Order: sequence, then C-alpha cells, then structure tokens
Amino acid sequence: MADQSSADTTIHPQWQDWIVDNLARGAEPGEVARALSDEGIAAGVAEAWVAAVVRSPVLASYRRLTHRTRALEQIVRLRQDHRQLGPRKIECTKLPRSERFFARHYAPGAPGLFDDLVPRWPAYATWSFTSLRQRFGEVTVEVCHGREHIDRPDAEWASLRVEQPLGRFLAEVEHAHTNNAYMIAKNQALARPGLQSLLADITPPAELFEPPSPTRTGLWIGPAHTQTVLHHDGDNSMFCQVVGRKRVRLYPPESLLLLEHSRGVYSQWSPADVPPEVRALGHEVVVEAGQALFIPAGWWHDVEALAASITVTLLGFTKKNAYTWYRPGTLLRGRG
Repeated sequence: MADQSSADTTIHPQWQDWIVDNLARGAEPGEVARALSDEGIAAGVAEAWVAAVVRSPVLASYRRLTHRTRALEQIVRLRQDHRQLGPRKIECTKLPRSERFFARHYAPGAPGLFDDLVPRWPAYATWSFTSLRQRFGEVTVEVCHGREHIDRPDAEWASLRVEQPLGRFLAEVEHAHTNNAYMIAKNQALARPGLQSLLADITPPAELFEPPSPTRTGLWIGPAHTQTVLHHDGDNSMFCQVVGRKRVRLYPPESLLLLEHSRGVYSQWSPADVPPEVRALGHEVVVEAGQALFIPAGWWHDVEALAASITVTLLGFTKKNAYTWYRPGTLLRGRG
C-alpha cells in the first residue's frame, strides 16, 4: 500500500493487514504507528505505512465491512445469550403434531428428542443385523473401508468406497469396535434395487414427511465406535436410531469459535478441543434404539456409536429443507 521499495522500508504482510484492521476498527494513526515501533519497526517506516493506509480509498470500504461485521456479531451474541437462558438438557418427549413440531422445532431451529416416531415403523420390529443378513445377505452394497488410515474420512469418503455383499459386511461389523468400516448415507444403499424394499419398513407420519425415497433417506450401518467428526449439514435431519445407540453432541450455528476453526462444513476440533464457552451453548444426547433426534440445519454435531448401530436419517420434510448455500466456513477460509 505504501510506495517504499527498499528492504529496510518494507514490513511483513501480516503487519500490513494489522495496520488496516486496527485503523478500520477506529484506532488512532499515531497509536498504531507507536505500536509498530514498539515491535521493532523503525518509527519512520511505521509512520509512512500508517499514513499510506490512511490515504488509501480502500480503508473506507474496509471500515464499512468491519462495522457491518461487528453489527452482525452483536446479533449473534444476543442469540447466544438467549440460548443460555433456555433448557440445558434436551428432554425426550412424544413427537408433537405437525403444526406444533414446525412451530417449536423446525422454524426456530431447535433440536428435539422423540421416543414414539421410530417404534411405529415395521423396521423397528424387524430390523437387526441377523435379519438383514438373512434377507439381503447376497445384495452387493457400497461401504467405506480404511477410515482409520486417513485424516479426514468423512470429507474424503469417496476414496474409501468398497463394494461387498451386505451379509459379509454385517458379519464383519456386528461385534467389532472400530471406526474403520462404516456404511454411510453417501453410500446410497437404499438406491440399490436389492434394498429398496427396505423403504417400505420406514413409515413416518405423512403430515411431517414425504414418502421415504432413496435420495432423501439415509442408511447408516456400522460397529461400535464409528465416529462422524464435528460438522454441520445444509438440511434439517431427523436422526432415527433403529438398532444400537449413539452419542451426539450439538452446538448451535452461532458458535463463532467453531466457525473460526472450521474447514468448509467440518470443524478442525475434536470433541476434546471444544472450549468451555462453546460447550456451554451445546447439548450432549445419547440416542437410544427407538428414539429420533431432530438436528436443525446449520447445527454443529459429532456422532459416536456406543454399540453396533443401524440408523436412518430422514430429510424429506413437507416444509422447505434445502440450504445448500449455507457454507459460512467456506466463505471465511476461502476453501471447501
């Protein structure tokens, strides 16, 4: 931004960004120049760089963006304060009627745990590792293998795809404790002709959901200890536990620290890394067999199987449910 070209009048780009940021936030030019001098930059060089930034027309635009960002941060802070006044635990209840569900959970983006959705399904009475192996053991399916040998198995799932008979996979994982093998929704098992009859075993209420389809119904099968790292989705999801149990940790979209440590839709933090101020906004839920957890779009969540599990995720709500534009981490980092 300055006209200097010799080495002794050049400062590191990070200091250049620091100057712009502090001036945009309202710091006095003299104060900024003195701070640079305190860091070992020659006083004349510091003053010249600060003066160049002050003269630049870019500073006015940056100030407007900074003020807008700070205003939006205040809105987020207000939302955080409201969240902290709410219940600290997600109580398990009966699934409300459609009008009440959409008003209390869907519209405001509030998680809910329900104990009477899944037990109504034929799947709850008939699905097990043994029964699926007997009925569909010869059907070839796609699963993800080698998850423990890759840093980002959820983001890079496509490189882990393997086809094998469903019976062999079920026998492999039923009594295992590993994150190495997992059938995930992206494997699209319910789109396989040999497994599409399973959709008839999934019977959610028509006032809340469209008829289950291969594209809007996910099937997850895996052993104890499968893990899905902290991330958010662009859809509202009803997470339905048919067999086994899973631990889910949830954090609301306004958890800015999670956003700052994200890479696309994935957080770079493990569950142990999440700081207390973020945990204070979140919830931890163990979803038992027969229970369903509503996960609103944008909510950060990680999932760990506590037992060999079969899970169905429903995306086909009768209300709008597509927020593919919601990728704030990509905008913040300039990457997916």
